[in-house]
Amino acid sequence: MIIFSSAVAGSDRIKLEKQTVKLAAKKNKKIEIINLIDEMVKVANKTNPYINSKNLPNLDIENVKTLKDSALKEVRSYIDKNPKNDYIIDGHLSFWWRGGPLGLINSKDMKLLNPDFFISVVNDPKTVTNTLKDKKSWEDKTVEEYEIALWSEAEIYTADLISSSIGKKNYIIGSKEDPITLLELIYRKDKPKAYISFSIEHRESGYEKLNSFIKKMKKYLIVFNPLAVDINAYKAAEENERLKELIFNQTVRRDFHFIDQTDITIVYLSDLVYSSGVDGERMHAHFTGKRVLLYFPFKNYSPFTPYFVDNMYKDEKELLNEIKLMAKKYTENQKSRK
Repeated sequence: MIIFSSAVAGSDRIKLEKQTVKLAAKKNKKIEIINLIDEMVKVANKTNPYINSKNLPNLDIENVKTLKDSALKEVRSYIDKNPKNDYIIDGHLSFWWRGGPLGLINSKDMKLLNPDFFISVVNDPKTVTNTLKDKKSWEDKTVEEYEIALWSEAEIYTADLISSSIGKKNYIIGSKEDPITLLELIYRKDKPKAYISFSIEHRESGYEKLNSFIKKMKKYLIVFNPLAVDINAYKAAEENERLKELIFNQTVRRDFHFIDQTDITIVYLSDLVYSSGVDGERMHAHFTGKRVLLYFPFKNYSPFTPYFVDNMYKDEKELLNEIKLMAKKYTENQKSRK
């Protein structure tokens, strides 16, 4: 199994990858992380000992691509010689350099590497910017939050294009996601994938009950949680309308991508408050043919409440039982396809 993991620098993707490797080891699974930039530097150092990850982007773009080509061939050779392990290939699909993106990886490269799927690890621009300020390799570089947001968008867009061109999937995953989600993407093809939608902005009941429900869901589903990315990122951009608008739009596209990459959307409405996000997400799921299950523990509701969902549940146990049955059927269908 080979996974290509891409993200902007400072996204904390490596932390998520290492957590997943550690969790896999506890389950007697071996995952090795190969950093593509490190491999490119190794190739460069064979003829030029002064090249490092900090000054690599200073090279002529054609030289960078030549290093990338050689590094990918060596990575492919190493994997072929060690087929018993599983691999996360960590890298950027592009560099953000001097105010714009430099394309690095293309479809031809990925046909050689042939990953089973891609992941795009995302984090909010403010956190990424603060992380980069503390990285030695970025100490002489200045990248604004707006540029970070654009770079993140470019990475996801490129991953979607390249993965689609070689017939593979790209999964967006928040940098703060439970590593069990990534682990099960790798090893549990028999489990359906789900997006959990709930009110955030005007939430009154807190998260204890919700988190307890999500924990129970994970027994049957691979769950993508929107809280794995800082949902208050836009508040740090209140004085920058252009950045705020970009973060707003990215949040919507990201959550819709979560829905598109999963099999089912679970809407958890434990608060009787209006949520434009929940409304938008359940309609997007409904209009794209995804199954939508709604937890709504209230007596009164409008005709529009059940219109965009497949089933409504007033009781958590009933919903969990339905999820259990659905997961069992999904597993049986997966086995019958083999």
